[in-house]
Amino acid sequence: MSGSLPILVVEDEEILLCFFKQALERGGFKVSAASSGNEALALLEQKDFAGVVCDLRLEGGTGGPEIFEWVRKNRLQLSSCFLFITGDASDPRAVELREHIGAPFIEKPFRVAQLLEILKKLTSEKAGVFA
Repeated sequence: MSGSLPILVVEDEEILLCFFKQALERGGFKVSAASSGNEALALLEQKDFAGVVCDLRLEGGTGGPEIFEWVRKNRLQLSSCFLFITGDASDPRAVELREHIGAPFIEKPFRVAQLLEILKKLTSEKAGVFA
């Protein structure tokens, strides 16, 4: 589905990280998982990915916005396949961020089918543009 490259899932709540990983794998994606922003940045420096699914707020200082900025500066083509997940999309900070960067957001709780549909669209658009 996403070729040979995995999707990077970044979520600091371990139970959600496991759930998202299993759901995406069942949906046909290869998945790499990171439980912190720092771990995600280390993986992004080492490997290529078909897309990123990242919680907006992460414990430990490096959050979703910082990861997105790193991707935009270092892997520009990957920024078009970046999906934020958040528990509060109406939070003023989330609204401002969404308007500023233009990356798609999906609000928890969401249906797995909705997540898969968005990722398939994002990764197929990337494949069409960069093939």
